[in-house]
Amino acid sequence: MSKNQYKSAVTGFLILLIFAIGCTKIDTTSLGQDLIPSVDNIHTFDTTFNVIAINYDNIAQCDTVHRNDLQALGLISNDPYFGKTNAAIYVEMKPSYFPYNFPVASPDSLVVDSAVLVLKYSYSFGDTNALQKINVYQLSDSFKVGNNYTSCTALGFDNSVLYGTKTFYPYQLKDSVHALKEEASSQLRIPILTSLAQSMITDSAGIFRTDQNFVDFFKGFAIVADQNFPGQQALSYFDLTSASSRLAIYVRATNKGVTDTTVISFGVSGLTGQANSVIHDRGTSEITAHLNHPAQGDSLVYIQTSPGSYALLTIPGLTGLSNRVINRAELIVDQEYSPNSYNDIFNAPVNLYIDAKDPGISPDSYIPLPCDFTSTELQSNFATMGGGLKQAKDNMGNNIGEYVFNISRYLQSIVTKGKTSLTLRLSAPNYVNYTSTYTDWCGQGIIPISFVRNNIGNGRVKLNGSNNTPTRMRLHIVYSVL
Repeated sequence: MSKNQYKSAVTGFLILLIFAIGCTKIDTTSLGQDLIPSVDNIHTFDTTFNVIAINYDNIAQCDTVHRNDLQALGLISNDPYFGKTNAAIYVEMKPSYFPYNFPVASPDSLVVDSAVLVLKYSYSFGDTNALQKINVYQLSDSFKVGNNYTSCTALGFDNSVLYGTKTFYPYQLKDSVHALKEEASSQLRIPILTSLAQSMITDSAGIFRTDQNFVDFFKGFAIVADQNFPGQQALSYFDLTSASSRLAIYVRATNKGVTDTTVISFGVSGLTGQANSVIHDRGTSEITAHLNHPAQGDSLVYIQTSPGSYALLTIPGLTGLSNRVINRAELIVDQEYSPNSYNDIFNAPVNLYIDAKDPGISPDSYIPLPCDFTSTELQSNFATMGGGLKQAKDNMGNNIGEYVFNISRYLQSIVTKGKTSLTLRLSAPNYVNYTSTYTDWCGQGIIPISFVRNNIGNGRVKLNGSNNTPTRMRLHIVYSVL
């Protein structure tokens, strides 16, 4: 371990130790640490509690998509577990100031060679070997510039004129690009009608006088998946804040008898609006047969990254748990093994997350897990709590995904403070958002927080739930007797 790593480890340990002492006297154990005493069944024991998990769908949820988030684009036409997902990008691209003048004395001397809508590519979720088709139209709805729109926002557009179209394989978007005076990579480049760019130049004196003049001329682009193109099975993610994302107009200008080709770019700025819709249609997919909310719990749990689905968890065995020192309490959630190829195509979410419903604090919303999450401990407690996807094997030796949550402090507070076990929510949120200020069970001050956990719509997983298989959802506890 390097010197800096050692300092970081010691600092993190001291922060957690101070926090534990401040919670209750009994918490001065190795709660939340990897230093767990061995189970000898004399002083230290372990046990496992069953978890009752019930599926809930939440496709009507509208998640805020921030302007600096990666934006999803594409169509998953048929995921057998979750159905259809359609993602569209709506964006203005224009000069960053007005009035704007083209870089020649007379715009009449400019001749448009081509125009290209460029989107900076990041990655894809789904089948990157399936052909995709994207169409570009003109918006009919105007933006409220500066707003963060939600994933439910599908702006209106005029589909009578197709301004551009592009058919591509997502895996090819990482390839190098050789454009005029530019060597780049990771771009989706959609050819746009040159007539749009030429009209901007021809009428530039009026169009570029003010921002409103420009919006009156052209409200922006609707970039949408072609719904009639078969076989599309991926969402691709783009960074609109990158300087690479722009409307590039390639023009020839003649000056003093010399003709030169140059590029004029209009991008995303504080003057431009943008929105990203992510809309699900379950159809007859598997999840629809698992939304009956049986009292004994669902044997299979379906989690889709928001705006998607979630599960509510209860652990009845915790009621009346005898006094003990909780050395480690882990909620273990395993992916159901499937021999088909869909799990390889549609990846599990990068992060799952658990929070709680406490009627005494917030009867109408969820709160961070008491004692196991604090907005003052390194800003967030995600690393200590866990919930990140890791690889594991089921009881047959098959490779599966697994999520493990360390909820030791929460369980210790139930034991030592006589608190009631809460209903937990298991989800794959885009952002973790809390707006309340209050003090939790351990005297921790909780303040409003917003923290990204997953990119919108990226990931889905089918999990083992409330059944009798060895990989059922379970709470494993290592404890010492007093």
